[in-house]
Amino acid sequence: MLIFSYRLLQLLFFPVILFIGLIRIYNKKENFFSYKQKIFANQDYTQIRQSEFLIHFASIGELNSIKFLVDRLNNKKIVLSCSTLSSFELSKKLYPNLISIFLPLDFFWNVNIFLSNTNFKKILWIDSEIWPNWLLISKKRNLKNILVNGRVSDVSYFRWSKYPNLSKIIGEQYALIFAQSKKDQENINNLFGKTVYFFGNLKFNINLKIPVSKKKIVCFASIHLNEYDKILHIIKRLNLSEIFEIVIIPRHIQFSNNLSEKIICENLEKITVHNKFGDMMSIFERSKIVFMGGSLIKHGGQNPLEPISRGCFVLSGNFNKNFEEIYLDLEKLNLCKTMNSDNLEDISNEISKRIKKDYHKAKEIENFINNNKNSLKNITEMIDKC
Repeated sequence: MLIFSYRLLQLLFFPVILFIGLIRIYNKKENFFSYKQKIFANQDYTQIRQSEFLIHFASIGELNSIKFLVDRLNNKKIVLSCSTLSSFELSKKLYPNLISIFLPLDFFWNVNIFLSNTNFKKILWIDSEIWPNWLLISKKRNLKNILVNGRVSDVSYFRWSKYPNLSKIIGEQYALIFAQSKKDQENINNLFGKTVYFFGNLKFNINLKIPVSKKKIVCFASIHLNEYDKILHIIKRLNLSEIFEIVIIPRHIQFSNNLSEKIICENLEKITVHNKFGDMMSIFERSKIVFMGGSLIKHGGQNPLEPISRGCFVLSGNFNKNFEEIYLDLEKLNLCKTMNSDNLEDISNEISKRIKKDYHKAKEIENFINNNKNSLKNITEMIDKC
């Protein structure tokens, strides 16, 4: 009954969704290419018909975590699917030999069209991607749904807990589930009533490259549009004479001009706005301190492991629930610090204090990363046998 209601609502609200899609195009969050693929399942099926694996990730964060899967499943034909413009562009750049597409939205007619024109054997859903029609219809067609690096936020857990019958139905559609933390393992098991495995977080599959020394460069990474004013407020309270350069990396580069205009209006110097897809790691290599965005607002924070892997000291606001366990472990090793998101002056003071210090934690970082990725091979071994 719940699934029937879900599908009925999709039919009723489809005209509204069409209109919202056009608004997103106007706001540069979509383009007509993504609109056609997502709304109408309009794909070049001749390219993807013989592929065996579909790996779906929502955005850049999930894209950066799939390298381990792609490398170890490279003897199979893989198609990558995503949900955002930024992840699509970066996917094509990182994996030029693979086909990248936008996944059709979870309308039951969309899913049927897509699966009728493809021959996938397994779909790997990365992180927190739960789509009822995709799961139900693909299982009926004998595809194996596998949730990898599964995560359930506190808000999502509360919402799904209200519908225990639906949660159990969703859980039954997965052939395998791998959680990205022990807490997620417990939460997903409670919701789905299904065995959930934990072998580590894919995000730990990252190469280390830690420079011996760095200039006094501060990077504000993955900064969301509604964090721009807060970040500039922090910067205005820094002594720029003690800082070589400040680099700001917007979460969505289509809004980088908005940020540049604000910087000009504030008459701020030594600030570079990064407006290209990818290339964040080279910036982290140069930076001494990195403040991770998505943490000054109730978004959930961003992954700190990439700047950590380049020897940066990481700062974050306290809205970092999506990576809570990682941040707690890093703080115990004095590799990062979580700050009160409401007290921007304290963040400025912390940056001013840290930028003066020498920071040599290469051994601690190496041990932390390597100890957390030793068991990841179990994931692909089980996927192959599934």
